Amino acid sequence: MADEYLHPSDVKRTHILTRLIEKKVEEPAIYNVPFAPLFPTMQRKVKVMTREFDPAGLAYFHADNASTPVVKGGGAVEEHYMELVEISEKHVLSASDLIALESPDVSVAEGAARDIVKLGAQLRQRNIQRTKWMAYMAARDALVITYPDGGSVTIDFDLDKTDQNAAFSGSHLPTAAAAWNLAATDVIEDVYTWTKLIEDDLGVGSSECIMHLNNATWRYLKKNTGIKAELSAQNPRIITPQMKEVVDILEIAEVKIVNDFYKLEASATTKYKYIPDGYVLITSPYVVNGVPIMEMYDGPVVMVSGQELVVARNPGAQAEIYANQEQKAKNIRVSTARMPIMNYPAAFVYAQVY
Repeated sequence: MADEYLHPSDVKRTHILTRLIEKKVEEPAIYNVPFAPLFPTMQRKVKVMTREFDPAGLAYFHADNASTPVVKGGGAVEEHYMELVEISEKHVLSASDLIALESPDVSVAEGAARDIVKLGAQLRQRNIQRTKWMAYMAARDALVITYPDGGSVTIDFDLDKTDQNAAFSGSHLPTAAAAWNLAATDVIEDVYTWTKLIEDDLGVGSSECIMHLNNATWRYLKKNTGIKAELSAQNPRIITPQMKEVVDILEIAEVKIVNDFYKLEASATTKYKYIPDGYVLITSPYVVNGVPIMEMYDGPVVMVSGQELVVARNPGAQAEIYANQEQKAKNIRVSTARMPIMNYPAAFVYAQVY
């Protein structure tokens, strides 16, 4: 439905309002996190890990007419459940907004409806940004859900191998042997050491790994003397190495530049990058054994319908306008219920390089 055909009554209908906002703000254009695709679910409580028997072990052979062998050397099954968290914000519609929406002048009423959709689109964009933030914080093993009242919940995927990942060959939160902003640092050995962690703990070759970093860190990487020395010993080059050459020298699959940022408050001037200066995120291929290494679970939300609360039948963002009887006001609200689930913690290495 195009904006020019928007009827004032459309914004009062939840499914139409949601569709209008989603059309204005397409989630894939903002939530471009390749290692954590959205995974729709109708559950709010999801199982995040089942640790049973070593999947790298070899299955027994079964003779005809014999009893099926029982796996030995395993242990008790541990199931961990996690509740999806709701991401939800509202904007209070002023009396003038509501009066304009009911105006007998069609052009005034349609203009008010467009303004309401615009407000919803802004809420939707902030919701997607928060979803993206959750994915990157999980990859950094630094996800803390903080509520407006100050309470918080820490989500620990144990990349430092202190608890459930004690079998890791080393911490997946390492620090460079020497700072990368020093040109003579051996970055090649650092990268090999970290991709070897993924190779040893996940079974994926180090040459298949993907490095993610921002442009500030990338500039130090491509100026590294060790990288330049590998270009040609017989015919030294003065020019800066190209990305393809750096990838080949590091013996990995790809380097991706991530410069996206977020702000803690809408009016704040300080910008925080999803991957800060001086850090690199290395992952295996985004899908291992047919399973994404991380998924952003996307569940149902509860909505207001008249005097009742209803569960949205489909997961995903839901937009609604509802009355606040105490304030004699109406609110527009956009909500999702989400949580990043790390299917393969061994697929992630988040390293400090300077």
